[in-house]
Amino acid sequence: MLSNLQISKPSILWCGFLFFSQLINGFNNARNSYSDITSFLYALAFYWALAWWFISDSHNYDAGWAGGHMDMGMFLYVAWIFLIPYYLFKTRGWKALYTVILFLGVSIGAYIVGAIVSLLIRV
Repeated sequence: MLSNLQISKPSILWCGFLFFSQLINGFNNARNSYSDITSFLYALAFYWALAWWFISDSHNYDAGWAGGHMDMGMFLYVAWIFLIPYYLFKTRGWKALYTVILFLGVSIGAYIVGAIVSLLIRV
């Protein structure tokens, strides 16, 4: 188990991915520019980074049920929005709120910054 000050590489990648993808997403949404290929690449990178973080984190917290299934990738794809909060509260208790707030803060904050930058460039 990791101490409070250690952050795993998949966690850093996950937060970095959330930051940059939401920054670009906010920028594109403010400019009303969408692309099918970027949507596909975003989904591919999102689920890859999420699965890497989830499996790595489940090994760190000895959650055998989380990393021991062959179909965990499909399960994450279908039910990640329910599975991740359940997993976090199951392994960390109420300390999971810190992780949830971190992930949501990075995602929402980067989206807002991207939209603001896009609007400032347009002016």
